[in-house]
Parts: sequence; structure tokens; C-alpha cells
Amino acid sequence: MIRFLKRKEIDVYKWDECIAQSKDGQAFYFTWYLDTCCEQWGALVEGNYETVFPFAYKNKLGIEYIHQAFFIRHYGVISKSEITENKRIEFLNAIPEEFKYLDFCLHENHHEIPADTKSESKFYQKLSLRNSHQEIRKGYNENLVRNLKKAEKKNLHIQKNFAPELLVDSFKEHQKIAAEKFNDSDYQTLLKLMQASSINAIGTCWAVQDPQKAILAAAFFIKTGNRYLYLKGFSSPEGRKQGAMHFLFDQFIRENTSQDIDLDFGGSSVKNIAQFFQSFGSDDCVYLRLQINRLPKALRWLKR
Repeated sequence: MIRFLKRKEIDVYKWDECIAQSKDGQAFYFTWYLDTCCEQWGALVEGNYETVFPFAYKNKLGIEYIHQAFFIRHYGVISKSEITENKRIEFLNAIPEEFKYLDFCLHENHHEIPADTKSESKFYQKLSLRNSHQEIRKGYNENLVRNLKKAEKKNLHIQKNFAPELLVDSFKEHQKIAAEKFNDSDYQTLLKLMQASSINAIGTCWAVQDPQKAILAAAFFIKTGNRYLYLKGFSSPEGRKQGAMHFLFDQFIRENTSQDIDLDFGGSSVKNIAQFFQSFGSDDCVYLRLQINRLPKALRWLKR
């Protein structure tokens, strides 16, 4: 039986065990990650946490609605064992009627949606690191190769264990377009995510230095299962001139090749950022955004 549980009713150990054992168990779904990003979240749970489906929700004017929390790409049905598309649809249909408006995304293993549901396709980029660095580098585009040659001439080097606080401060300063979507609370959440993943020993922060010790770029990665998730990063104006972020990702790829692991670039709706990820030979992964409006007709103008 599928039941809805609020966060306080969820068994953390059983929940995280399910996420860790699932092929769909990405970083977004662990309790520490959801707790950091969501003011309120709950889940549909079947059996003894064999299959779960988390989502964040809010209340506006007395109306409860499901939304996509910042820093969480998508939700979806996660199971310890293989499940059918019908089972995924069953979970979607089991979302309680108390949630009158739903606007959220599903992970890429959801291919079908309930009837009378609006949807749109979204994309993120992922690169398999199972081959050697030499083989992976054959998939780099010409512009990336040029930037790497430029970076190598500048004698750049990697500093590991860069401070997340410095990354967030530099992101504010240098990533103006991306930072337009952020408010003070979002920056606090981002820092908390980095700190929480570091506590759980799955977060790593790399920076690029020039010979004068100036920081040109930095990036934060979270490892869960067989996936590294690129969370956020920045490049200074000088770093962009010197190809510092290209250098950083290439070095990160070099260190983690020939392993059963993927690099999840996170994706972006900003065209040039998506093109940067694609320049490494990454594949586009398609996932769905759903919108379901259960409000009475007179109130359907009410949205987030």
C-alpha cells in the first residue's frame, strides 16, 4: 500500500538505505539533502521503504501545492528493485488530493505521465568516466581543446579542499547571470549543502590557481553511488581568459577516469553553459516537468 508521510514521520535510516540501494538514488533524495533544501517535504512510501517518492510542498492562501525546490533538479519514484512504468504512474496518481497545484520535475527514468497532465522536456548533461582519459578526450570539441592548451601554457594548477565559503562569495561576485536567480536565503542553502556533504564525506571542492596563487575558478562536487554531481562553481574574468574552468573539469575527469562512475554536470537553461558541458562530449539526458492544476476553475489563476 502506498501511503503519504510527512518528514517527521519518515524513518531516516530506512529511507536513506532505499536511496543508496536504488539505481535512481541521486544526491537530491537523501534526507540530509532534502532537509537542507526544503522548508517542508514529505513522501509517498510503499511497504517497508522498498519504494519512495519525495517532494517539497508549501501553503499559499490556505492552498497546499507541490513545487520544485531550489538546488533539487527533480523528484521521482525511487525503488530498491526494478519497477515498471505502471508502478511509477501508480505513485503519481497516489499524490494526495490535498495538493491542489503541482509543478515539479521527474527523473529521467520516468517516461510516461498521468492523463490530463501538462508536461515539457528539460535537459541536463552527463558524461561516463568509464573509459580512459585519452579516450574521453577524443570526444572534446575543438574549442575546449584550444582552451586546455591555453591553460596548460599558463602553468595553472589545482588546489583541492578549497573552502566552500570562499566559493559562495566568489560565485556572488563573478557569476552575475546565474546569481540573478539567487536571494540571500538561497546562498545560505547553497553553503549549507556544501557543508552537509562535506560532513557526510561525499563533498569535494576544487579550485584553480595561477603561479601567483590567485584563484581563477572553483567547483563543488558531491559523490553518491556511481555519480559525481557538479553542484556549483565560478570563474573569474581572468579565469575565463585563461580557460581555468575548462582546466578544472578536465583535471577532475582525468583523476576519475576508468571507473564505474558518471559526471553529472547538472544542466542549465542558459544556452552557453549547456554548450560548455556538451563540449566535454557529454550526453543530454531528458527529464520531464509536470504541471497539474486541481484548483477550482475560479481559482486557477493562483500559482506560485
